[in-house]
Amino acid sequence: IDSDYQGQVFVSCWNRSQTPFEIVVGERIAQMVFVPVVQVGFEQVEEFTSSERGTGGFGHTGRH
Repeated sequence: IDSDYQGQVFVSCWNRSQTPFEIVVGERIAQMVFVPVVQVGFEQVEEFTSSERGTGGFGHTGRH
């Protein structure tokens, strides 16, 4: 959902089984979690300064 959206939010439900079911008015069928959106800015550089880690990628923390 876009940050400036002001309309209703709907829930889509479907039955994947062979057993019929009924959703009654007021029944709780969904949850919503609000997560903050971070706006970032990037600074383009010609080269990176050296670091202790160097070019070690994922899993190269030096602990193991």
